Amino acid sequence: MGDAMHHHCSIEPGHAENSHDGHEHAHGEECGHCHHGHHGHEHHHHHHHQGVPGPRTGARGILLTAFGCAHEQAHEYYGLFEREVREKYPDMDVRWAFTANRIRGKIRSRGMDALSVGEALSRMVDDGVSHVAVQSLHTLPGVEYDWTVQQAEAMLHPRKGLADVTVGAPLLRSVDDMKRAAEVVAVELMPMENDNDGVILVGHGTYHEGHALYLALEGLLLRSHSNVAMGTLMSSRAPAELGQRFWDKGVKRIFLVPFMCVPGHHVHVDLFGDNEHSWLHGLSSMGLDVVPVHTGSLAHAGFRGIWHDHLAEAVAGLSE
Repeated sequence: MGDAMHHHCSIEPGHAENSHDGHEHAHGEECGHCHHGHHGHEHHHHHHHQGVPGPRTGARGILLTAFGCAHEQAHEYYGLFEREVREKYPDMDVRWAFTANRIRGKIRSRGMDALSVGEALSRMVDDGVSHVAVQSLHTLPGVEYDWTVQQAEAMLHPRKGLADVTVGAPLLRSVDDMKRAAEVVAVELMPMENDNDGVILVGHGTYHEGHALYLALEGLLLRSHSNVAMGTLMSSRAPAELGQRFWDKGVKRIFLVPFMCVPGHHVHVDLFGDNEHSWLHGLSSMGLDVVPVHTGSLAHAGFRGIWHDHLAEAVAGLSE
């Protein structure tokens, strides 16, 4: 138990003097700069052991980590991203893990393999992989992302586990991520034709402080587009409240757009479902003309680019 595990933020060279705030962080506590990306620089978690014999050298791998989804269309999106990753890192072992327990059960019931982050990393260790860059395909640093980091850290051990592991940031982490994402939304997810059209983006939501990033993204979009709103499935901002906001402005047609990694159960049932609780039903019943846009963040090259940059940083952060 004598091995100290350090949880710190890796900052780009040249920016180090900006990043140190002079505070020691207790183990398990988030470094403020890391969590909110105040400087607009990309950060990733880097965990390693000190004061132990030299690390074993084995293969290097990448673990792509998503919430998970049992829908076929979602797996096409996952496959698209995986192919791009394999092209960029032909010498690295690329695998998947899913953080949603229930979804893993669903995927397994269809005869496919679905592992948690811990299970996938254990298997990689057994297969001789010693250095792993874990890339989160979550939208923001919420509960699922934190759980991913925790499981990655737990697999570090000089003899029994991984020699080194880094965790790439989710889609929205820094100010720069937010600006890039807002541009992608403006270009690809806002098909309005005139002032009578509006867009409601709906994220999954989280009961975590990361939730504030959704509202920050809405704020960025509102600077250049007046008829846009951000909602989440877990938020108190119900469809009726957002619909009323548009109705009062004279907006008659709403494009309802999911802001999630892939279009899964939430999109098919909670957003576009044929039931009285769906957003589509709620907005339509107000007399608004609702146009469902079936998409997921992974379908858009601009969003994938942000994740690819975070992965590149995580891979670069692995020790030799």
